[in-house]
Amino acid sequence: MFRHLKILPRLWRTGRLALRLVRDPRVPLASKAIFAATVIYIVSPIDIIPDWFPFVGQADDVLALLAGLNLFLRACPTWIVEEHEDRMAGLREDRPDSDRPVDARYERVR
Repeated sequence: MFRHLKILPRLWRTGRLALRLVRDPRVPLASKAIFAATVIYIVSPIDIIPDWFPFVGQADDVLALLAGLNLFLRACPTWIVEEHEDRMAGLREDRPDSDRPVDARYERVR
């Protein structure tokens, strides 16, 4: 019975990762729009399957949340997602970008 609850820590971690990515200015606006649409659907009183159907009404909200988070993470650049995952795991320092040295060498492309 409790083996289905093993998804909750993973969902919590994915939600934290998504919030970190939404706050990152390097993530494209199109990706952030996917996250916003997911949140609007979850909060909205309009559902594909009404919530007054027992279990099924809530299950479609959970599935929409999982699908929206998965689509958002896939739409984000992989290197940014990996960077945030490493920071959450403690493998990288969590310093603001303004403290990092910048290597600003630009080449003109013809």
